[in-house]
Amino acid sequence: MTASARLLLESAGDRLPSPSGVALAIMDLWQNERTTVQQLAQLVQTDPALCGRLLKLANSAAMGGRGVAAIPDAIVRVGMKTVGQLAVAFSLIDTHSDGFCRTFPYRDYWSHCLLMALLSRELAQATRLGPPQDLFACGLLARIGILAFATIYPDDYGRLIEEKPDDLSEAEHRRFGVDHNELSELLMLDYGVPRALAEPARFHETPEASEFDPDSRPAKLATLLHWSHRMAAITLESGQDRTRQAIVNKTLLAKLGLCEEAIGGIYDRASREWQEWSKLLDLPESEAPAYEDIANGESDLDAEITPSIKLAALVLEDEAKKTGLSNQLRELGVSATQCEDANAALRQAVVLKPQIFVLPADKEGLEFCRLTRSTEWGRSAYIFTVYTQIDQDLILAAFEAGSDAVIPANIGLKELEARLLAVRRVFGLEQAWRKDRAALRKIANELAISHRKQEVLSLTDQLTDLPNRRAAMIALAQAWSRSLRNGSPVGVVSVDVDHFKSINDRFGHAVGDHVLRQVAVVLRRGARQEETVARIGGEEFLLISPSGGIRELVIPAERLRRELAATRLEANGDSISLTVSLGVAERESSMASADELLNAADKALYAAKSSGRNKLCLYQAGKVRSLSTSA
Repeated sequence: MTASARLLLESAGDRLPSPSGVALAIMDLWQNERTTVQQLAQLVQTDPALCGRLLKLANSAAMGGRGVAAIPDAIVRVGMKTVGQLAVAFSLIDTHSDGFCRTFPYRDYWSHCLLMALLSRELAQATRLGPPQDLFACGLLARIGILAFATIYPDDYGRLIEEKPDDLSEAEHRRFGVDHNELSELLMLDYGVPRALAEPARFHETPEASEFDPDSRPAKLATLLHWSHRMAAITLESGQDRTRQAIVNKTLLAKLGLCEEAIGGIYDRASREWQEWSKLLDLPESEAPAYEDIANGESDLDAEITPSIKLAALVLEDEAKKTGLSNQLRELGVSATQCEDANAALRQAVVLKPQIFVLPADKEGLEFCRLTRSTEWGRSAYIFTVYTQIDQDLILAAFEAGSDAVIPANIGLKELEARLLAVRRVFGLEQAWRKDRAALRKIANELAISHRKQEVLSLTDQLTDLPNRRAAMIALAQAWSRSLRNGSPVGVVSVDVDHFKSINDRFGHAVGDHVLRQVAVVLRRGARQEETVARIGGEEFLLISPSGGIRELVIPAERLRRELAATRLEANGDSISLTVSLGVAERESSMASADELLNAADKALYAAKSSGRNKLCLYQAGKVRSLSTSA
């Protein structure tokens, strides 16, 4: 580390970007495998903003399940490691989402860093090169030096950005005596990131510039971070720019010991989570293409297919039998690579995946043709077989091996150009098909989301946002079945708002709606996490408890009755008294179905209303008795 980098940071003082104290403490905790949920919860609860983000993530659609309101429950749902990652990301992004450098794209910068962090974490999980949470931190902080420059020298660095230098690191070094990668390493060390991770992160842009042994762990970590950085950059590019990007070098996959299929799954998982976290952290929400589309050099965001399709060809021919086809192809705008033997050609084919193969009509060429057709990338290739003299049996064998066309070795330029028209037409159709497939996939995803929304709406009461009668009956049937299986109790509380018709008639339906919403709020607040509260019609509500006995039902029900009895609502200058009647019942051995349980609760509710309302009555062993007096 250069002295100028250390001097720069020391002179910058507290202007440098840094995770909050809470985030740094959580980073320390996640190094200790003995950390408990309660310890982490105590730390998280010291930061109200972090608590809010954590609860929002825990209650997001991606997490599923019932809503949670307690921080320990939220930590259990999202996972302790994810909480640590969220804390570090939120503390940095929230504090440094804007600044004084007017030309610096703060939000885009953080979008890139967040996706790079998530990709690094997924890769760490797959390769076991390091703890996933540590690689998440490395991915998030590997480019922190850029933010440091924008923070320390907002005007000078802003002008440097406007100049758009080809090599940003070199330009930084000329102007400031240090580059952002050096700064990033030093800052990461100051944050407590182990040197074994901070050093490889310094070379995430150019792993080949490091002096690490190619087979060492630091070299592989630098490669891992490099891949994450490149994929994040490609994802954030616009359609045409993404297509022009050099698609991920396949040799990187080999260095990490991963196949392309595994990489595809890693990218798709990370990009989905990136979109969810972007909403959570108020970052720009970009539509990430599927890895399959990026790997093929296109996505559903790409521009319209142009008639001029750039083609690449691999020509297998011995130098002694050179036909000149490679030069002719280049003259016609095709990128042609010549190989003298099948082994070299196969290695090149795996890396380049050319659209065209030009093979000799001999034993080696036909065997290579069959081998190509047996691979996934070779099935869609266009294969020319070249003959030096007409041999009907050889031509037939070429087609049987998988050749698309047979041409003479002395083919003229004009005829070859005409042959390429057919090739371009085939690949033009394939590109159009890929684009249509991407569009259909997008439509299918949108339909699935729409179907899910409609399903949720069909189970939700639109006035109170509580589950409706249909959802309540589903929940009751599930609780009843569970009770029959394991012998656990199941109980219900029927709730009816007293004199609701009078409220509607006197004050209007708007006030009546407000009353129902208020009752829903009190019911939801008083219910336990495993309980279901639903509005089943008009002024009627139902609480379903899949655990606990009569005592666990009656005590909170009576508390609810008293709370509502003490509530006063203002309407048109008048004060409205709000009371409810409640009927409680628990599954008994004599009950044959959930409907009988509901009928029992309704009988108790009817008794509560008949005896003067604002009462709680219990159905038990065929009898109904009152458990409260009006209050």
